[in-house]
Amino acid sequence: MKTYSFPSVYESTLRDFATNNDPILGFSKLKYDGSDYLVGLQALNEGISPHKIINPSPDELDYKVISQSALLLASNSLQTDVKNGKTPKLIITSGFPNATFQFNKDEAIKYFKNDKLITYFKVDEDGTQNYEQRVVSIKNVNIIPELVGCDTAVRNGESPIDGSFILISLGYGTCEGVLSTPNGLSARTLFSTHGISYPVNLFTQELSKHTYLQMRTEHQIDHLFSKGFMFVNRKKKDFTNEKKIALEMYYNNVVSPTIRRYISDQDFESCNKIVIAGGGALHKDIIDLFNQEFGEILTVHIYENPDKCAANGYALYSKTNYNLNMKENLYSTDDPDDLVFLGMDLGNASTSVSIIKN
Repeated sequence: MKTYSFPSVYESTLRDFATNNDPILGFSKLKYDGSDYLVGLQALNEGISPHKIINPSPDELDYKVISQSALLLASNSLQTDVKNGKTPKLIITSGFPNATFQFNKDEAIKYFKNDKLITYFKVDEDGTQNYEQRVVSIKNVNIIPELVGCDTAVRNGESPIDGSFILISLGYGTCEGVLSTPNGLSARTLFSTHGISYPVNLFTQELSKHTYLQMRTEHQIDHLFSKGFMFVNRKKKDFTNEKKIALEMYYNNVVSPTIRRYISDQDFESCNKIVIAGGGALHKDIIDLFNQEFGEILTVHIYENPDKCAANGYALYSKTNYNLNMKENLYSTDDPDDLVFLGMDLGNASTSVSIIKN
């Protein structure tokens, strides 16, 4: 399995770029519905106001621009197969937080149902920018709850965990949790609440009292929040203390009370681990808070590369679901080797794409 990630931001532009492509996506601009867009690191580095709304629906521009960039990234990684005479057909799995899953599922399936013709611009070695198009062939699509994807990665990934455990997905837009058992997720314990955007907003409020943030967008502040410092008047200012305070307020006001409300003492008796995934798990201060509260009764386990957990699980789900359906002859293809299992986590802070070749 290979996984690629890029920042989930974009910005429309009228400029031509004759010097560089996005280092991850491999193109300079994406064209959608007649307009040009900077995406990912290119948007963060070259844009003025890179952005993305929280938890967009599939019919919104944010979702379409980011998802087409993710599909193109996956296609770029498969171009060697194309040169060898194969046309990869994607079996895609993606998802939504539980809070938005039900009313977004059908629209997402409809959106990914057909092949996509994607238009983009690339800068050549001589500095010229070329217009290119590519058809991304889609065989089938699954849309599942994000926690199901995370649970699939934890139980069926490279270092599987068995038995019962509490699963927390700590994302930018939402924090979700559930009791995971060998028989599935316990619906009674499932919860969704505010994600890391909550402490980022607290962090912004505190910094704006004494620091000019230069009209930075929420996503630019999030990158500053992750680093814990910025340069002001050519001097490095450390904000790790403000970050720590914001995370403590978030944990004490949002995360801990929500866990207490949905996960009972009886649930704690049935498991010995709490598994944390999502980009929020990259913040050591909040992991320390989980250890302070639960360290004496549970082992606090951080999924390796936690920001890629959902994408890994989606890709594994694509492959498992395909194998099950093949037994029932629900798929037909001239050459199964042409199939590629794709997991796409269109996150609010970063987008991850996991790829498994058949």
